[in-house]
Amino acid sequence: MQYDCIRKDLEFVTQKRVLEVGDSLVEVLKRLDDAQHTDLPDRLQHFLTQRSYTKALLWLDNPDIPHHP
Repeated sequence: MQYDCIRKDLEFVTQKRVLEVGDSLVEVLKRLDDAQHTDLPDRLQHFLTQRSYTKALLWLDNPDIPHHP
């Protein structure tokens, strides 16, 4: 599922997961930038567009959280 890849990349960016060998932060950020141009829920797309990666990760855990927790 696409959310699994987004979650993994968000965990890399927020330092909750160590980058895999052969991967770079630039590549991870590019994938996240590319993901915002796909069919995603509005709020997740907003967080990715604004580079609010911590909020995006929280949203993936609970899509019903308020916009300004």
